[in-house]
Amino acid sequence: MTTDIPVIAIDGLASSGKTAISRLLSKQLRFYFLDSGVLYRAFAFIAKEKSIDLLNHEIIYEITNNMKLLPSNDLKFNVSYNNIDITKNLYSEDIGSFASDISKHEKVRAALLPIQQKCARQPGLIANGRDMGTKVFINAQLKLYFIADLDIRAQRRLDQLSKSGSKLDIKEIKESLAMRDKKDQDRDISPLKAADDAVIIDSTYLNIESVLDKILELYKISRV
Repeated sequence: MTTDIPVIAIDGLASSGKTAISRLLSKQLRFYFLDSGVLYRAFAFIAKEKSIDLLNHEIIYEITNNMKLLPSNDLKFNVSYNNIDITKNLYSEDIGSFASDISKHEKVRAALLPIQQKCARQPGLIANGRDMGTKVFINAQLKLYFIADLDIRAQRRLDQLSKSGSKLDIKEIKESLAMRDKKDQDRDISPLKAADDAVIIDSTYLNIESVLDKILELYKISRV
């Protein structure tokens, strides 16, 4: 991984606003945007389709060797598997839950690590996920960690799912998010936590514009 490429690593709780902010930062700075969760969702989708044994080292690497993150014209990365774009299949709630389970497996995380690191390219990268600052991009120029109240996060997730036509109620979503938080924070391998040098951002009562302005100021300071 090239260390002279500016990277902003953004970690945090699910539906804490980090992905929306990451996209806006990407547009503002004209940096590439990596949503690392899409890789775990892609692996979960493929594993579900193939009913694979996650303890089988060879199968894990066979899958990851045929997965690619391809930059698009809008600075995002799409996921292809065997040269077929599978990105649109990855955003259901059950795939997200399965991806959280899969992320506990050390062999899977190890296989996906270099794919993520290869996304660092000029003019820069916004890396959004669960261990961007603690594991994937430990030398990132700026590290952020997003938190927000569970009720607020559940409502945000409900609004997001409603736009895509999914029919879940707020109670189901709240339970799903709480379960995902516990899985991510309690796993032995790369648990979800703030890097020692990360700036904590509570987005519960902050609007997107205020958060974006704050991060852009932090980024300017980091460059001095």
